[in-house]
Amino acid sequence: MNHVETSPEVGSSLINGKVGATLALLSTLLLSACGGGSSDPGAQTNSRTSSEPETELVEEDPAPILDEDAEDLVTVTGGGIYNPAAIYPKAVTLPLQFITTQGGKKLAATVTLPADENGTPAPGPFPVILTQSAYNTNLLTTLLMGTPGNLLLGVSDAFIVRRGYAQVAVDALGTGISQGGWELLGEEEQVGFADAVDWVHQQPWSNGKLGVAGVSYMAISSLFAAQRRPDSIDAVFASLPMGDAMRGTVGIGGMLNGLFMSTWMQLTHITATQNLPISLLKPQHMNHIINVTQEHVDQIDSYYLPLINSALDGAPTYNYDGEFWQLRSPITNMDRITAPTFILGALHDLFQRDEPQLFEILRNNNVDSRLVIYDGSHFVNFVATHLGNQAVPPVDLLMLQWFDKYLKEQDTGIEAMPNVVQFVKNYPTESTPEEFRNDHFSSTTEWPHPLAQAERWYLQDNHQLSRTAPSAEAEAIMTQPEHPSGRAYNANGLLGFELHINDGTQCSRSFDQWTLGLNLPTPCFSNSDLVDQQRLIFESEPMTEDYYINGPIQADIWIDSTVTEAVVSVQVEEVSQRQSLPLTNGQLLASGRANDVTRSRFMDGEMIQPYHYFTEEASQPLVPGEIVKLQIEIFPTSAIIRRGNKLRISISPSNQAQAMLNYPRQAQAEGGITTIHISPEYPSSVVLPIVPTSALN
Repeated sequence: MNHVETSPEVGSSLINGKVGATLALLSTLLLSACGGGSSDPGAQTNSRTSSEPETELVEEDPAPILDEDAEDLVTVTGGGIYNPAAIYPKAVTLPLQFITTQGGKKLAATVTLPADENGTPAPGPFPVILTQSAYNTNLLTTLLMGTPGNLLLGVSDAFIVRRGYAQVAVDALGTGISQGGWELLGEEEQVGFADAVDWVHQQPWSNGKLGVAGVSYMAISSLFAAQRRPDSIDAVFASLPMGDAMRGTVGIGGMLNGLFMSTWMQLTHITATQNLPISLLKPQHMNHIINVTQEHVDQIDSYYLPLINSALDGAPTYNYDGEFWQLRSPITNMDRITAPTFILGALHDLFQRDEPQLFEILRNNNVDSRLVIYDGSHFVNFVATHLGNQAVPPVDLLMLQWFDKYLKEQDTGIEAMPNVVQFVKNYPTESTPEEFRNDHFSSTTEWPHPLAQAERWYLQDNHQLSRTAPSAEAEAIMTQPEHPSGRAYNANGLLGFELHINDGTQCSRSFDQWTLGLNLPTPCFSNSDLVDQQRLIFESEPMTEDYYINGPIQADIWIDSTVTEAVVSVQVEEVSQRQSLPLTNGQLLASGRANDVTRSRFMDGEMIQPYHYFTEEASQPLVPGEIVKLQIEIFPTSAIIRRGNKLRISISPSNQAQAMLNYPRQAQAEGGITTIHISPEYPSSVVLPIVPTSALN
């Protein structure tokens, strides 16, 4: 991925095809996320200065897309949807504000307050909800044209504000129209999160009660803010947050998640630099906006391309777990959070591994917390959560219920909500009693599920799976596929990528997951038989009853190789007559197999979630021909293998859509042949967390 030198230009519109398609889809989905705007000409948020045009916002409450009987159906929060009427007739956006950080950088902040019928700010003071974004809050507010229900994105939101809150949206350091260069959640960026908290508490419209909220990056910034200012934040609402950057997202299995990183960095940089509409809307700030945009453009050559090339060349800073990734991992200091915290996740989210673990840490520290896990991928849950369903209310109402409780001390009924609510794939089934077939969710008290028990399934010589250890010796062979290729470059002022996946996973569930779900539905996303990937398949007999998996999974695979490096990828699937449905997966770099037993999870005496060191010191290259055990972490899920269907374990020599080898490791793995061992001495197997189906009902 050697970059090409080109001349950067501020405001360049040159975008490669992938980014153009991504942004077009992003804008379309965002604009339709909450059901559109109101035709009422009086519905608006007014600006209080003649040099800034009035910003129109929706005055009418966005109607959740649920039928008229919804209040009788939604029971997870104690029965009925929490949907209080607006307290104020309008909301007003103040002139653009700037926060000066400890480092002297200026962060752009947008403040929206409740207002009377004439658009005059109400006297207040108010509890405040703060969102800090890397995706250009002013640009998104302009694109969304004032559609309510987008506070989690950092968009001015009349729905929340008119219910008695001040809203603050801040462009993170190095993004939007804030100064500085973005460094992937670096130290200066995080200091800015804390500085914004301090600034809010100094404002006359703040009553001292502060909540932080956001989705994706904005959820991550909320967690960091709550860690750096635990005594200043009273409640957290974090949708789809990252936890452990190395193990859960950017370095899965000890490798590089090139597909995700290229998608994320490109999306962040393009939103950070598209500031022309804002400069036209706020001409008094035009010089500032031109200067900060140039800063963001300059970051390509000064930071992004050197980082990318160093990572690909094997630099330890980016290829091993250490200070760089630990700093950028909210899980590192999660025990500093004391405020009540609501976490939303999804079964195929970018942060699928981390969301339940963040909740678990909070619970272990006696922090009042809730966890809701939805189905689907990352971006799908930007949209779908706003709609609500028969078990979980629309996310905007859920957030309001949480903040009304902890910022206003109102009785909202949120205490009745179960600690954990999870979407269960394939539920309900034909075996589910009729009275429990009204939704796809199950609730419990903790994560992992308190009734889960470890069950081990062994690979057999006939490519079957069984609960019995193998009695015969067998081997299965995999060959090293062609490595991925590509480059990063400066595309006339925009960060550009070319990336070519060469192992067949460019059409797979993993591809959809690690491109944020910004794809049109494709059959190969839900049927692994259509994925052109080298696979060794092991299947159980048809299940005689529904088989409920809930929690983290571990594969213990014995291998040897003809070279000093290899990868083993494992996927759990449900096989029916129609398809092989991918449920979850994981993979491991062979040299990264060293495991910290003290930090690994055990269930019924079985290790079920390994914690690999992924440090340079713990790296263990393979000795050709020597048999070793790989303890592979497979990300948690909640799913049923339905009666009559089969459990499948699929093993591959790579999953490039999820993680890739850097250049030195590619050379070490080149031409390798990996042998999977199946025998009484080397019993390759998978450990599953199994919960009685009665817990669903």
